[in-house]
Amino acid sequence: MASAFEGVVKSVVRELDHSGELIPTSSLRNSTSFQPYCLLGRKSSSSWFWRPRYVCVNLSIRDILEPNIPEPAVECVGHFHFQDAVDGKLQGSVELVTPGQGTFAGGAAVSGSSSASMNVSTLRVSPNTWVAMLQERRLQQPEHKVLQQLRAHGDDVFVVTEVLQTQKEVEVTRTHKREGSGQFALPGVMCLQGKGQGHLSQKKTVTIPSGSILAFRVAQLVITGSELDIHFIPNKKQKTFVTSQADDQPQESSTFSTVIKSISDRLKILSDGPTKDWLVPTEDFQGLKMEVMSCAKGLENFSKMLCGQLLGALGQVLRDQEALQVLEEAVSKPLGTGRVGGVGGACPRPSRLTAPPSPKLEQGQCCGQVEPLPGPAGAILECLVLPCRALVEELASPIFYLLEALAALSETQHVLLAQMLEARALMEPFKLVESLLEQSVPWKESGAVSLPPGLLGSSWGSEAPTWVLLEECGLELQVGAPQVCWKPEAQGCTCALYACLALLLMLSQLC
Repeated sequence: MASAFEGVVKSVVRELDHSGELIPTSSLRNSTSFQPYCLLGRKSSSSWFWRPRYVCVNLSIRDILEPNIPEPAVECVGHFHFQDAVDGKLQGSVELVTPGQGTFAGGAAVSGSSSASMNVSTLRVSPNTWVAMLQERRLQQPEHKVLQQLRAHGDDVFVVTEVLQTQKEVEVTRTHKREGSGQFALPGVMCLQGKGQGHLSQKKTVTIPSGSILAFRVAQLVITGSELDIHFIPNKKQKTFVTSQADDQPQESSTFSTVIKSISDRLKILSDGPTKDWLVPTEDFQGLKMEVMSCAKGLENFSKMLCGQLLGALGQVLRDQEALQVLEEAVSKPLGTGRVGGVGGACPRPSRLTAPPSPKLEQGQCCGQVEPLPGPAGAILECLVLPCRALVEELASPIFYLLEALAALSETQHVLLAQMLEARALMEPFKLVESLLEQSVPWKESGAVSLPPGLLGSSWGSEAPTWVLLEECGLELQVGAPQVCWKPEAQGCTCALYACLALLLMLSQLC
């Protein structure tokens, strides 16, 4: 059963915001983190098709400005009452009569319901408040330590400008019930008869405390030297930390974000010709497919044994959100020297590689030193490093790309992917999502997309794993005539899901 909290949040956002600027809170656990004036970090993306999630950095904008005085009060710009109740049932029966041989009959029914009633309010920082703040306050000098770390990681920084907040405690209830029955009769010397029936009921209740943030809106900080500006209109090309040519000098240290940039640059080169003939993926399904398949080709560098180790660790990490967060944070930390070894000091060539190493790897030039991590997150990193703790870019690139795609998905989707990975049941979901993305072009237009019946599996409904995967992307699905109502705002999550399925599928096939 999909997350009750995420389900009601997405329903509220759909009703109250058609611009796509409100960002749904991903889980109840962090529903109090995204307060007005709160600063958020977001990693640079190596893909044109989705963006990583916003992460709270436990700072308010007052923490990076001088003088350090309390922020002005926010204004309430709207009160809304939201009530959502759904009750449905689907049933069917079949009877087979064979003259002289017997009778077989069976029936099944599936029903479900959900209900939620809440009062929410919109809290916003007035645009005039931001203007006054930038005029009256200045960026701290020296720069706050957290900003220095975000700058070193290559992350962008945002500030929360508006939130959708619950006014009272809310209880969300979802139920799902399945029933089945069957009977048969076989004539003969002794008439053999039998019948059976059964049912399975599930009920999920979630209490959302008063003051919880259901969704938020952000503006991007832009820092040039000691100057601070705030951009309210999203621009994915804008960077928070703008450096002058004098500051933009090569550094001895390296970060995992530089590896991500390297991935991005390399994924945009999809031919073997000279520089002038390099191709750049278009921002459509063919571009996405080329980008993901180019990255998946990098998995061929893994040996069969190493693929098995990676899959086992990935399955554990997908079920453990804390471990996944530890791994995501680890790949954002600054590394040591960008060059390991050299003449007389190169790391031993990794025997785990099945493909011949590139000249860059042959010379011992890797991405930097990696500190060990505990648990399954550490097991994944161990597959990507040499004995001297140097990260191997040829191995790390596709895995970092996978982690980036996973960051765009929900906790419910992570668990389902882990189950599919364990059951080796990734092919049908991959083909289904691929067909959906291909048929829904152009992605900026809404429309109904028919799903191939052969890829739906034995059951198709709200409890089917692929159904939940797509529903978590913000898509509406139908049972009778299998269809998906494509929505432009679901593009990022659906593309990330496609990338995750493609890379996990290839890893499983290489084992």
